[in-house]
Amino acid sequence: MNVYRFHTTRYKQSRPNRRTTSTGVFTPGQDGVEYYKRVDKMYELKFHGSVPLTPVIFKCHWFDPKLTRHTPKLGLVEIRQDSKLPGDDVYIVAQQAIQVYYLSYPCQTDKRLKGWNVVYKISPHDKLPVPSNEDYNNDREFFQEKGLEGSLEIDLTNAIEMEVDNERVVDEAEVGDEVENVHDLELLERLCLGRDSEDDIPPSDSAGYVDDSDDEDYDPTAPDHDDYF
Repeated sequence: MNVYRFHTTRYKQSRPNRRTTSTGVFTPGQDGVEYYKRVDKMYELKFHGSVPLTPVIFKCHWFDPKLTRHTPKLGLVEIRQDSKLPGDDVYIVAQQAIQVYYLSYPCQTDKRLKGWNVVYKISPHDKLPVPSNEDYNNDREFFQEKGLEGSLEIDLTNAIEMEVDNERVVDEAEVGDEVENVHDLELLERLCLGRDSEDDIPPSDSAGYVDDSDDEDYDPTAPDHDDYF
């Protein structure tokens, strides 16, 4: 009912090892008073006619609202479980019920806490609680620091025992001459495209041939070239 699941107090007491409790009910009164109670019995009424009606009625034990303590600054509501609202009007329609549960204080030696239970409101299943005006404090100002002036540099090299490879920092003055040789450019292009393996790369100066000719007619494939030895 109202996306809640309610049980009677008798059913709760028959399950001593229960993990949840669902007998508490809260109903705001038209007189502005908050009424807290627990469900004692449930009735389903049937009205026959052109439009059949089956309303559900709760018979509750009402706690005396005069013995309720409110602490608005903390949003705390406390009730006395041993109190009872006088009168015979103990029924409500199930649609008027908002589920709550009551939790006693662990410390029962303090007279200020003994016999008092704290009220906790429960959100409907699969629904978020609707915000109210009490959830917002218009007098509260929020401050967000935009930032500090200047700059901050953090060096964690020694902290994490990390070695910096200074050789990877290349200065523009140390950059070599531009490669213009056609054969070297073709070799670099093949290496960049991943078309050549290590076996296809020409050997170094000490174990292969040396191309030190600036002649455009230079042909390293000629059989009688002087660079072969």
